[in-house]
Amino acid sequence: MLNRVVKSFADSHRNLAHVTRRRLLALLAVIVVAQGCAKTGDPVPVEIYPEEDVCETCRMLITDQRFAAECLMKKGRAKKFDDVICMIRYFDMAATLGIAKRDDVRAYFVKDYDSKEWVDANKAHFVKANVVTVMGYGVLALKSADRATQFERDFSGQLLSFDELWEIYKRPNSERELTIKDGAMNPDAVTVKFGDLVEIRLNVEDDKTYRIAIKGYDNEGVFPVASKGHPAFLRLNAVRPGADFAFIEMESGQVLGKFRVEGAHFQEELKRK
Repeated sequence: MLNRVVKSFADSHRNLAHVTRRRLLALLAVIVVAQGCAKTGDPVPVEIYPEEDVCETCRMLITDQRFAAECLMKKGRAKKFDDVICMIRYFDMAATLGIAKRDDVRAYFVKDYDSKEWVDANKAHFVKANVVTVMGYGVLALKSADRATQFERDFSGQLLSFDELWEIYKRPNSERELTIKDGAMNPDAVTVKFGDLVEIRLNVEDDKTYRIAIKGYDNEGVFPVASKGHPAFLRLNAVRPGADFAFIEMESGQVLGKFRVEGAHFQEELKRK
């Protein structure tokens, strides 16, 4: 009797183990198929969790979904960003460090400014305008071409494609940083070389909102709106040499500092001052 019980228990144990192995194999098969579909089917964006996910470039929490972006890598996890320009600038840094390049990316996604829904970045319409954005670049994405055109018109913007953003926001060869507080700018003069691709970061340390422009550089020299905690970035090609350009506060016309572009006649101009 005892032998029969032992034999029955052993048979049951073997059957249970066999069933368990079959279930594990089935589960593994489902995982393999799912992974294969994920790599061969349409890429799907990964959710971003506000106050939890951090931008790969600036390491700030991704708190405003209107400007969020991400790229799905061919190998490894998705990389998340608080701003589409942070995503572009990431690859400058990654290429320098040898850790990633554009060819390593399977898909790029950006959030529609209005709906906060994901949009394929290559199908989105981008507007660079005088608006406050997370990192101060003044760039936002829209799914609708008509809405983008309207936004461009209403906010004195510029329509751009995703590829054009990569060209505009390639790594500059001249970077400067300014701080403004109580109407005073520090430093009060910026000097660059003729032909430089210049990026200037404008920080605000008081409770005012500033609209700053470089007089003499037309629309190319207008910063996005800047306020405390929301720096503004300006990019321009220094194609006009001279020492007479100035940073001005657009509302009051107050001169805050000088912008100088060293060119062939730069020293002669300084001697005349």
